[in-house]
Amino acid sequence: MLEPVSTAQSLWSFGLWILVILSPVLFFASKELGILNAKKRFAKNGFEEVLAGLRKSDVFGLMTINGPKIVLAPKFAQEIRSNPALSVSAFSSSELHAHIRGFDVFRQGEADDILQDTVRSKITQSIGELIQPLSEECSLTLKPTWTDSPEWHEVCPHTTILDIIARLSSRAFIGDELCRNPEWLRLTVDFTVDSFRAAEALNWWPYALRPLVARFLPSCRKLHKYIQDADNMMKPVLESRRQAQAKDPQKSYPDTIQWFEETAQGRPYDPVRLQLTLAFASIHTTADLVIQTILDLCSAKDWDELCRSLREEIISSFREEGWRKPLLAKLKIMDSALKESQRLKPVSIVGMGRIAKEAVKLSNNTIIPKGTRLLVSNTAMWDPEIYPDPRTYDPYRFLRLREASENESAGQLVSLSPTHLSFGLGKHACPGRFFAAAEVKIILCHILLKYDIKLADGCKPKPLRAGTNLVADPTAKLLVRRRQEEVAL
Repeated sequence: MLEPVSTAQSLWSFGLWILVILSPVLFFASKELGILNAKKRFAKNGFEEVLAGLRKSDVFGLMTINGPKIVLAPKFAQEIRSNPALSVSAFSSSELHAHIRGFDVFRQGEADDILQDTVRSKITQSIGELIQPLSEECSLTLKPTWTDSPEWHEVCPHTTILDIIARLSSRAFIGDELCRNPEWLRLTVDFTVDSFRAAEALNWWPYALRPLVARFLPSCRKLHKYIQDADNMMKPVLESRRQAQAKDPQKSYPDTIQWFEETAQGRPYDPVRLQLTLAFASIHTTADLVIQTILDLCSAKDWDELCRSLREEIISSFREEGWRKPLLAKLKIMDSALKESQRLKPVSIVGMGRIAKEAVKLSNNTIIPKGTRLLVSNTAMWDPEIYPDPRTYDPYRFLRLREASENESAGQLVSLSPTHLSFGLGKHACPGRFFAAAEVKIILCHILLKYDIKLADGCKPKPLRAGTNLVADPTAKLLVRRRQEEVAL
């Protein structure tokens, strides 16, 4: 005869079953909570975590907002730069959630090859023809933002330089039909900011839930509207060009709309998404370099003397060359100052992102498992054995390097080196660095000759840290006043 089960036994059995059922859930929840806390630490102290990791080891793990990665010391840059087992495109797609609807503008594939080939073969080769139009756009944009007032007045470099870069970039990328359209310019600037915000918002969620969460997060849904708006603005331009070229097959346009078509050679691509990708990759990073360089120059103890040297270099070079490509090559002091700002404050303390498509063995015998995401630290740029007094801004540092070297390209802004990884290294280095260098030099020519500039009273610029990223101080203010330029730009 079965004995009756007591209430206590029933409750114990019920609790045991609940525990069995919920154990996987509780385990998953506790694991995710631990990951979430690690992500929060990274968001707040990612910069310090990288430096601390490098003090202990040349290879270490780091929990980032988008999951775990392996960080390598700068000495590994050379051996991973072109390793075919390490994928750049897979890393980029992973970081920007390209598999999720709304982020598919960042999906790698044949369209990305078209973009890369266009930047390398068309934009870079056309810099000489673009210099004059870019200068004209700079004049048109600088005047209403910094004004012609001869009195000292305050400007915010963060917003004004961003607007100037957006306009110059659009002039080269999409032609004069849209480069002066305020809606298009605002879209190209905001799309980049909101894409990063949307990606970061998703990063806090477990990977498996992200496609579902993206359907409801306002920041993610906002990306759809950007693509729609861009499509609506570009369609009339594309149609107008088709009609014009149907009447005159020889008609050509010196911008990426035309160059994408020429480079594609019949391969399928979406011109709207390529334009958004181009804006995403170029506008904010270029603006950041201009802003940081201006802040560094104005913070220099010998700013007055340095400013005179920069102006003399611009004036003499312009009188010899005008707005031609050789002008940019002659601006050696400016080039050195730009590279020094980039060295002292890179966009990020890590770079050269890769995903291992198969297991990789490093030179120190460390095995990188398949599927691992890798980063290389940029800290060689602050190594006193490579750069004496590395924490001091020395605008002539790379000029001296060029003068002491038999290699003319040594120390140039666009040159690549494992000790200066701001543009990357190897065949996957930033293909747009030549165009970016031309843009920033044109802008600085206009600013330095047309304006006296100094930091606003009490302004002590300090880069903003966010994870491993470094952003030129968005709160910094300048005092500027119009001056009469010595040569008509």
